Amino acid sequence: MVDGAVDAVLTATAGGMRLEWDVSRDEARLLIADSGDSGAPQGDFTVWTGSLLPAFELDEGGTALYVKAAAKACALGENGEWRIGLDLGEHGSGLLVCELPAWGLRIKRLEAHWSRPSRILSLQFGTRLLTAAERRRTPDAGTVHWPDWSAEGYCVPAAGSSPTHSFWRSWDMGDARLPLGSFGDAMGTPYAAAFPRPLYAAAMGGRRGWLAFGPGEVPDAPLTLRLRSATACIHYAYREDLWEPADDLRRVWNEPLRLARGDSGYEALGALFDSFGPFEPKSSRHLRSFLCTWGDFKEKRFDLRRFVDRVSGSAAADMIILDESWETFDGSAEPNAELFPDFDADLAIIREHGYELAFWQSVGWTDAPELQGLTKEDLLCGPDGEPREWRWSGSPFGAKFHYLLDPSSERTRRLIVERTMRLVARWRPAALKLDFGYGYPGPDAAAPRDPAYRGERLAYSLLKLIYDAAKSVDPDITIIYYGIHPLMRDVADLISIDDLGDAGDSAAHEIAGHNQRCLWASLAARHGMAVNTSTGYYYGALGSILLDTAVVGVNGLTLGETDNDGSRMEPADLNRWTALQTWRRRTCGWKPLWLDADLGSLKGEPRLGSWGRLEAAPDGAGASRLTALTLRGDESAAFSYPVAGSVSFTGRWALIAQDDRDIADAERVACIPFAAGELRLDRSFSRVQVYASAGGKVTPARTVEAGDLPERKLMVTEGELASIAGFVIEG
Repeated sequence: MVDGAVDAVLTATAGGMRLEWDVSRDEARLLIADSGDSGAPQGDFTVWTGSLLPAFELDEGGTALYVKAAAKACALGENGEWRIGLDLGEHGSGLLVCELPAWGLRIKRLEAHWSRPSRILSLQFGTRLLTAAERRRTPDAGTVHWPDWSAEGYCVPAAGSSPTHSFWRSWDMGDARLPLGSFGDAMGTPYAAAFPRPLYAAAMGGRRGWLAFGPGEVPDAPLTLRLRSATACIHYAYREDLWEPADDLRRVWNEPLRLARGDSGYEALGALFDSFGPFEPKSSRHLRSFLCTWGDFKEKRFDLRRFVDRVSGSAAADMIILDESWETFDGSAEPNAELFPDFDADLAIIREHGYELAFWQSVGWTDAPELQGLTKEDLLCGPDGEPREWRWSGSPFGAKFHYLLDPSSERTRRLIVERTMRLVARWRPAALKLDFGYGYPGPDAAAPRDPAYRGERLAYSLLKLIYDAAKSVDPDITIIYYGIHPLMRDVADLISIDDLGDAGDSAAHEIAGHNQRCLWASLAARHGMAVNTSTGYYYGALGSILLDTAVVGVNGLTLGETDNDGSRMEPADLNRWTALQTWRRRTCGWKPLWLDADLGSLKGEPRLGSWGRLEAAPDGAGASRLTALTLRGDESAAFSYPVAGSVSFTGRWALIAQDDRDIADAERVACIPFAAGELRLDRSFSRVQVYASAGGKVTPARTVEAGDLPERKLMVTEGELASIAGFVIEG
């Protein structure tokens, strides 16, 4: 290709997949070679098609003017980057710089130079102008452009609830905007609370493969996947008709888009996340289990002494989280004396029982700005200049609303820093649980005064302020949040699979939802994050949740004294909780091993049956070690897997190595029963220690020599589940 020519086809090939982009036509596609197994003629199968040059909506006297970039030159630079000159017609010119690594496509830089002052309503990737004939086929006669990313369907992890769902066929959603960042209901999209957001990513694909996409930097606009009929685009909302831009003649975006391919939605997202590496695992000190007061606080049970008396004799954990309601108002960092008249004495009692403390903190809400020395200049205001109010659901109806902190204000930033440092210095908590970074309206209603804090950067910058302030007082403190994307590594240490209530209002929905969330959580574990599982509001789901926790990380409990059905924790689940607290893995950074698992597709949602945890060798050399297993079977037919030597079992079991070796040769392996059944490990061992639990600790019950076990099997009956916490095989 001659430098400056436009007729370039950029290509990246790996793993039997080929990403092609005809720059002059702005036609891209992901192709996979057809093996011929289907019986059809061999050839390339198209997984995804769409355009990649940017498009803009500009404010033109109160109406939206659509401007699609065209390529006017394409040249390969000395460092392997492609530089594509953009023609924006009478509106100006631009530049797009990209590269094609083995995993896909990376748009490193986008520039727009406007011929006259311009205000951007939106930036889009994956839209184009309609022809006259196409315009006659749209549902709106005034439509001039349309999304053109096309595939069999979509993958947006945990985007839907009741029950949790992450996959749709292309025509299932109709007209919709799906939140990929911290803005959900605020943008007229489905509620986007808690785990696993912000995602900053999604995927399109189908039977033959998938393509994941998202930005490489936290963007300065709310990020959504815009669906129209059966096609889609990435949409960045600016609304600069309402808010002053930083520069109305020139705009630069760094890393506005990355594309990565994979055989499944999970693997494509994994490849996209891997492109941000290499990663250093988080410190293992952040793997902290918790008991959270929310289950009691939401039912207006605020007696902390009763709480600790109830849990201290049974449910061991590293810390107790004081959830929302502990403050005088959200964002004050001062205890509510009406609800907790003996607050400091209560905290002392919690510590006396062996628990560390953690505190819930709203990321950007305040209920009484005047008490904090703030004026409306320090708050998010609407176009009318008056402070906006907001609540978690986005509904204008209700009783409790919050004002919103604007990080553009030096006074606001100082408040956040001083408040955080005061809290950490005063009570020395082990962790802060941050929440409601998704509790902001979008630019249709409000925006920070400083453009540098707008869009997805709003929540991120607030999280970063809190993170850095807390670490300045205690470098070892753990910051808990939800987002699984690698870009969240600098603002969080521990990811909590919370709020499980979003999975749906039943134990069955919570079981399926948590099981699926464990799959998505493993994407974060792959880049070294600490992960903590959590419950919802039904004790009937606890057994399944704890079984997956054996692989994922450490346990967390948000359930109160009774659940939504009035049920309490069963003795068998208490045994399992105590066993996991004692024998859990204490390392960060692992990859999943799928044994009996469905990673999800357009045919159905993800389901994890039996699966494992692979950890790199301590010195980084050699093969990965299988250090934990979750095994799901039934009582009648034995299942076998050629792992850890060989494992055969009936029922349900969790296996956890107690050293840095593979389960096949670890000196001690904890085997925790979750259902009646038998377990046989084809490996050498000399004896088995049988443990019960009491007072939140495992206690030795008896020792059995290996030769005395029938067929060298561990066996447990349904009646024994309430008395046996687990077995430990000793080499």
